[in-house]
Amino acid sequence: MNIFEEAIDILKSKVQMRKLFQDMHVEDLQRVVSRIESIYDEKLQLQHEQQQQQSRKREAVEAVVNQMKELGLSLEDLGAISVGTSTRKHKPRERFVFSYETKDGNSVNWEGVTTGRIPAEFSEFLQRTGKDRKDCIVSELGRTET
Repeated sequence: MNIFEEAIDILKSKVQMRKLFQDMHVEDLQRVVSRIESIYDEKLQLQHEQQQQQSRKREAVEAVVNQMKELGLSLEDLGAISVGTSTRKHKPRERFVFSYETKDGNSVNWEGVTTGRIPAEFSEFLQRTGKDRKDCIVSELGRTET
């Protein structure tokens, strides 16, 4: 448990708070209470603003749904219209398991593709041996969408 969790546990217990503040002067205790109250007021205001924002969103959604009903539209009709979003399809990448040896002589298996970034040790192995990345393929894992 870290110090913040311990502090919260103490502040949640009236008995523990009495122990904590037993040697404090009343004026110091009043300053602590006023600071906590100001933090509480800030949190309460933030919560109220979030509730108002949620309420406005809910009203806007209801208005849009009612307008759609009046026009005889459904969500499927909206899906049929593209709003300028790109539907560019990417070529799926083939993933492989590569096997290489580190300088220590340890054999390492790495999952990746034949293009893009590779581990530094793998890059060193390729330079050291003069092999191509494809020469180190052990097995194919399949395709992934990117």
